[in-house]
Amino acid sequence: MSVYGETKRAGELALLESAADALVLRTAWVYGVRGRNFLLTMLNLFRERTELRIVDDQVGTPTWSRMLAEVTAQVMHGVFNGAVDIRQVRGLYHVTGGGAVSWYGFASAIREATCNDCTLTPISTSEYPAPARRPPYSVLDTTKFRATFGLALPDWRQSLALCLEDLPQQPPH
Repeated sequence: MSVYGETKRAGELALLESAADALVLRTAWVYGVRGRNFLLTMLNLFRERTELRIVDDQVGTPTWSRMLAEVTAQVMHGVFNGAVDIRQVRGLYHVTGGGAVSWYGFASAIREATCNDCTLTPISTSEYPAPARRPPYSVLDTTKFRATFGLALPDWRQSLALCLEDLPQQPPH
């Protein structure tokens, strides 16, 4: 749907069409306690505003960066110790948290988990100006990854709760 998406897919295809023994792990909606991401943006906005308008017609799966790193490490450990034959499993895999939610639903869960009283109003994508088009449904099917490696990330709600426990304490405003 965008130049970013087209070039990303072209890179994946180039790697997979080469002779390289490679795994491509595709993920989505990554968040964590560092960097720039939806979770940290919401927490900052909750402190700054009393009302937010959040897109409710785009659905995906929030994926905690730590869970993604841990499952990736497990796969690579299997490759490096010989338990997984990379030549047999090379290919593209989808790796995301379990379940699905809209951005509004994700923001609502963050608000509830942090006991914030910011008012959230659901809006449509057309009401939110964004530089790039976003798909209305971007939930990735993780069946192949689970079947091949016997691994799965927890439901996004469980991961969010664990992630929030790792959040550095913010100084009071």
